[in-house]
This record gives sequence, C-alpha cells and structure tokens, in this order.
Amino acid sequence: MHVDPRPHLPETPRALTQNLLQRFYNPGSGLVLALSGLLFLLGIAGFAMRLSGGFEDRAAWGFYAATFVFLLSTAQAAPCLAVATRLSQGYWRKPIVRAAELFTAVGVLNLLLLLPLLALIPPLEGRRTFWMAWAGAPQTIPQAVLLLGMLGLVVCGLGLLYTSALPDIAAARDHASGTRRSLLAALAGNWVGTAHQWKIVRTGVTYFGIFYLIILVGVNFLVSVEYAITLVPGWRDPIFPAYQAVSSFQAGLATVIICVGALRAFGGYRQYLALDQFWNPAKILLPLTLLWFYFWWCSFIIFWYGRTPAEVGVLQVIMFGPYRTVFILGFLCSFVIPLLLLIWNPIRTSIKGPIIVSVFILIGNFLDRVRIYAASFSTDPFGQRVEQVPATNFPDLADVLLLIGAVGAVVFLYSLASRFIPPLSLWELKEGQLLTRVRSLIRNQVVVIGKPE
Repeated sequence: MHVDPRPHLPETPRALTQNLLQRFYNPGSGLVLALSGLLFLLGIAGFAMRLSGGFEDRAAWGFYAATFVFLLSTAQAAPCLAVATRLSQGYWRKPIVRAAELFTAVGVLNLLLLLPLLALIPPLEGRRTFWMAWAGAPQTIPQAVLLLGMLGLVVCGLGLLYTSALPDIAAARDHASGTRRSLLAALAGNWVGTAHQWKIVRTGVTYFGIFYLIILVGVNFLVSVEYAITLVPGWRDPIFPAYQAVSSFQAGLATVIICVGALRAFGGYRQYLALDQFWNPAKILLPLTLLWFYFWWCSFIIFWYGRTPAEVGVLQVIMFGPYRTVFILGFLCSFVIPLLLLIWNPIRTSIKGPIIVSVFILIGNFLDRVRIYAASFSTDPFGQRVEQVPATNFPDLADVLLLIGAVGAVVFLYSLASRFIPPLSLWELKEGQLLTRVRSLIRNQVVVIGKPE
C-alpha cells in the first residue's frame, strides 16, 4: 500500500494559520507540564544534596558532570538540525525546525548547571592543561573561557529562537485576547511584517544559527578538554573533542526525532508531521552514526597499538577497566544497534523506526558520557600516567534524582516555551505552501518546489 510521505496541509494559508493557532491556544490539560515540573523539583532536591557535600571530593560530582554533558549533547545540540537544514534549504524541514529550535530554552538550565562545575577545574600548576603555554596566565582562565563560551551559546540560541518565532508571535497576538494578547504583544514588539522586518528576520536567523553551530563545537571542545582529557594523566588525544562534537550532532538529531514523534502522537499535529519528517532525518542519522564510529576508531586505534604505560592506563580508565560494561552497552546503543536498524529499509523509511533508533542513541549517549566523565572525575590529574585505576563510581540517590530532574526539566522548559511560541513554524509552513504545486508528469503526480532565495 502506497503511503503519501508529505504532510497534508490545509488548502489556503489563512486556513493553515487558523488551524495551527487553534492548536496553539488549546495546548491540552497541562498534565505534561505538571508532571515534568514535579520531576524538575526532584532534580533540584538532588542538586541541593550534591551541593551540600561540597567540592572537596571531585569523584562525587562525576555523574553530575555526565548529566551536564548529556544535556549539552542532546537538548542543546538539537537546534543544529534547524540550522543545517535551513542553510541547505531542505523543504521537508519546514514542519520541524521550530520543534528543534525550542530546545534552545534548555540552554538556560545547562548554564546554571555549569556553575558548580567551574569550581571543580583543578589548579593549572603541576598538571597538563590546555593553557600551559600561556606564561603567567591567571588561574581562572579555564573557568572564564568556558563560562563565556556557554553564555554565548545560550544567547545565540535564544536569539535564534526569538528571531525565528517573531512573525508567529505577532500572528498569535493578532488572534489572541486578554492577558495572553498582552504578553504576546510585548514579545512581538512593533512587528507588522514590512519588507525590512522580514529581511532582518531572515538575516538574523542565518547568523544566529551559524554562530550557534560554531560556538556549540567550541563549547564541546572546552568541556571535553577541561573535564575529561586533562583530568586523566597520560591522555593525549586531539581527536576526542571532534568525537564528542560528532556524537553530539547524532544525539541532538535523535532528540529532535523523538520530540517530533511526541508532537505527532500527543500534540495534535499528525497531519503536519508525516513520513517525510522522519524518513529524511533518518537519512542524516545513518551517516552520523557511521561518523560516530569513525572518530571513535581513529581515537581508539592510536592507544590500542601504542600500548605505552600511559596509554594503557587511559584505556583502563575509560573503556576496559571498571567501566567496561558501561562502555560496551554505550557502544551497542550508539553504533551497533542504530547501524543494523537504519540500513534496513523498512525501519528507515517508517515513522516508528527512526523513533526507536533515536531512543537507543540517547541511551547510548548517556552511557558514553558516564564512562568518560564519571571515570575522569575519579582520577588524580597530577601525574604523568594513571598509577592506579580508580574503582567504579556508582551513582547515589543525589545522582539518580539529578538525572530524573534533568529529563523532567527538559520536558518542562520545552512545554513552557511552547505555550508562548507555536511549536510549528507558521510562516515557514505558509511559505512552503505558497511555493509548491502538484503537477502531472507522465502517469505520476510530482511536487514542484519554488526556491526564490
């Protein structure tokens, strides 16, 4: 049976606007917001428990660091799909770019989670650091650069979201009433849709997106250096930061696929989110999975064949020692299972298949972050090589609450943001509707897409 992969939009732009705004004004009972808010509170309790233990024991913060990097690699990497596909002018992206951009709201939470971790960066003297060539550099330079990088990422992300959503906020303002209209009017400002305003929106979306992508790679580099490589004596690996960035792109795309699946199943957007919005991201997910293995292998093979005492120690700490089971499970969920599923056409060219693969990828990404950062935080950074491989750092109650709270916080912030910004981009969907026509070609019906840019 042939299934039309395209979304089924209302016939006119006016009908499309009314249809989407009706869903926007009736977001549901608020049950998701309430439950995720409760989980968020549990995470705050876990954070308070962790903070009460102080900063003397760095190993106790290992799972906290893994949770922070997990959010950086998933929620904060999710907007990259909107950036990349907008630059490449992919038509299929139009119903899902806003779903990706809304994850920029999570950046505010992750910026706050970074603050305690800044106190856990060891002093520069007596250990290898990225900053050792800076003679007389202040001791706080790693903290300052990392904080500025994260702050820049959050600002660019919120700028991207606001600029992209400004026309939709104005449209919602014009159809709202009461307090909601006042709030939307304050957000929309003086938007009336002039040619100059549209030029600002398109330019702003492009530049905010480009800088967001660049800064995300830079923050991944700084985090991987300060909280992994330089904490493990003997770990010299210029490829690992690239591996972390690529794995972030993979997990960020998986996050968007799961979110789009949830919007389709529970948000009332089934007619807008069709097969194309899952099949096309799955096409990107497959090469990203292969790249995950490529960068991991390039990094691993040097240590495996080098076999110096320092390199053997590194492998024992992050792969084959106490975290061997975590590493194997993460490897299976991040590479083996997604590859075997995505190369199978019935899985890749479906709606449920990419969602299932994405769930495995998120599990694998978290396990990968645990085996790297929980292990790195357990080692002594002052030395030439690992003298004694530390034991497994098992999570305690505070760590479990933090993880549950982090997931709840992502859902809570996303749901809260979607109450003020439509989760589907009205103006991009209307633009796509105006630029497409169905034409006959021999015995088939084909979609002709106009691209004026």
